[in-house]
Amino acid sequence: MFTSKLKIIHFIRAPIGGAFRHMLDLATEQIGMGHELGIICASNDISPSSLQQLNKLKPQLTLSLLTAPMARSLSPTDIVSFYKLLRHLLPARPDVLHGHGAKGGAWARSISAALRLSGRKAQSIYSPHGGSLHYDTTTPAGKVYITLEKLLRPLTNTIVFTSAFEKAAYQQKVGLGGNAPRHKIVHNGLLQAEFKRTEINKDAAELLFIGELRQLKGVDLLINALDDLHRTNKSKPKLAIVGEGPDRLLFEQMVNASGLQDSVRFYGHLPLEQALPLGKIAVIPSRAEALPYVVLELLAAQKPLITTRVGGIPEIFGEHSDALIPPDDQQELVNAISWALAHSEDQTQLSQQLQNHLKTNFTLAQMAQDITHLYHPLLGANEELTNASQRAQQPCLHSKNKLN
Repeated sequence: MFTSKLKIIHFIRAPIGGAFRHMLDLATEQIGMGHELGIICASNDISPSSLQQLNKLKPQLTLSLLTAPMARSLSPTDIVSFYKLLRHLLPARPDVLHGHGAKGGAWARSISAALRLSGRKAQSIYSPHGGSLHYDTTTPAGKVYITLEKLLRPLTNTIVFTSAFEKAAYQQKVGLGGNAPRHKIVHNGLLQAEFKRTEINKDAAELLFIGELRQLKGVDLLINALDDLHRTNKSKPKLAIVGEGPDRLLFEQMVNASGLQDSVRFYGHLPLEQALPLGKIAVIPSRAEALPYVVLELLAAQKPLITTRVGGIPEIFGEHSDALIPPDDQQELVNAISWALAHSEDQTQLSQQLQNHLKTNFTLAQMAQDITHLYHPLLGANEELTNASQRAQQPCLHSKNKLN
């Protein structure tokens, strides 16, 4: 195996959510492997909690932490940021530029191409994390972003998919045939310390949602399902909602309109260790996902979980995927919650089995090794080509010396 120390730069636009956690975990593991790391992200979209995490890692980033203006969509500021980042990276001579998400992937691939044109060796790695692949190709925005993905594909050395679902979406919308870059599925992984059962508070709600407050995550379905349960069941389960997002006000209005103010509490953003004890059964009724960290984290904590058959979630559940419910189906959600409330022992047994499954198949150490290994053959192949070229020139040099 090619084992030399690498200079690796990770790109991400907004340091939030699962893509940010993935990048941060991967960078930390790669530093532990002895590689030199740098991170580039947007200067205009950093939450206080994300900034705290970045600053904690900053002393170990020998290739620095750099921020630049990055709009979510295409913007004239991108041109200024491009040249700023290129000037920063030219003297650093990075070996690998790894882009996370649509914008991070665009930066990594376009800048690596510019570095190669200037004579610098720079491999481009792309992890979509959903990104552009969430767009419907029949919409104007979808057509623009998928077209950009197709234009960037020739600049890509390797694509790392977090799930088979993500790979299938890329295949369908962008394509993996012909001269497509090589690719591999590497599932997200967790630290061993995360595999522990979390105790619940004495006054914990029966139900718990953790995630971004947007309709894509199905929070509206959960509120409506809770309303149905209050109307039809003797039990009146309570719901703890942890997270922030663009649709929080809408969900609060739904709760008020249904008269559920005494049964639903919005906690805002909380660290996971503070969120887990707030509810007995987690409910994540997403309409779409890639390979969500929150599902991994809940199962690692042995939290009983009701969630949907979307994205890479069936890959997480494995042989237990029959426990998943269809997305965007309020009645199925009501039925699943009713059953879970009445069968706590069965839920506990399933959560133990799922935790054991994750311990074997979704570890951070394995994730980092698999992804970093993808960098090496590319660089090793380049080195081998250089050595072969030098060897091919040696006989000519010897012949010339003899003639002299």
